[in-house]
Amino acid sequence: MSPSFEERSWRFALASALGRSHHHSGTPCQDASACEILSQAGADTLFAVVSDGAGSAPLSQFGARLACATVLDEARAALASGGGVGALDHEFALGALERFQHALTRVARRAGQPRRAFACTLLFAAADATRAAFAQIGDGAIVISPRHSGAREFAWVFWPQQGEYVNTTNFASEADAAQKLQFEARAQRIDELSLFSDGLQGLVLDARRRVAHAGFFEPMFTTLRRSPGGRAEVLCASLARYLGSRAVAARTDDDTSLVLATRRAAEPRPALPQPALTSALPTASAPLPTASAPLNTELRD
Repeated sequence: MSPSFEERSWRFALASALGRSHHHSGTPCQDASACEILSQAGADTLFAVVSDGAGSAPLSQFGARLACATVLDEARAALASGGGVGALDHEFALGALERFQHALTRVARRAGQPRRAFACTLLFAAADATRAAFAQIGDGAIVISPRHSGAREFAWVFWPQQGEYVNTTNFASEADAAQKLQFEARAQRIDELSLFSDGLQGLVLDARRRVAHAGFFEPMFTTLRRSPGGRAEVLCASLARYLGSRAVAARTDDDTSLVLATRRAAEPRPALPQPALTSALPTASAPLPTASAPLNTELRD
């Protein structure tokens, strides 16, 4: 018998990939991402974080990695004290941001560089059995699908932030980042979520209608739902290949990060010959979504 809806554990896959422009310039990938299932008193909380280093900041890849590591460490400590996602409130988000900025100041001082040389965005999401919390500074976005019956729904939590000028955004490394921080707590069960950096937002968000492309997310989650619990290593590798593929490079030249997590049960499917059962992530030649044409792909390992 298949596990019931409530019995399914979190499964997740994530990857960050070098963009075409950075490949040509010899610049390293400036994105970072992390995801863990944090257990406390028998309850599981999924925690995911993404940071996108500013292309104009020469050391932003270190800022992005530090942001992910610091915030994840803060989440581990907060959840260890009990309270589940309720412990990851607005004060937690502000405190984690402050801890990151203190750490960044020390790193910048040792490197003899200004803090702006490490500029990066920050997004994180947490979900337990009944609650969820989200925070964002900068562009990129978090997309969620709550538990419900009927058609699948994918909705963004915060629309990507834009800075004072066109093609600029806000950064967690800035002195006024606390004022730019967006935070939301929900007393709601979230069963699927995705975080992604600025490099993907033009592919998976319709800026005109301000909606998320279900045609992109549904094939991704369909495969992930069939995975065993925890980190899906094979899908992480497939996702990295996909983000580095020509199909993605044709639509964006920026670095890309994508985190996918689900606790939905896979829908039954008819028996097929064994070769047809190998499904994973969109192939490198698969089309990508546009505002009028969602992604239509088969997933492959």
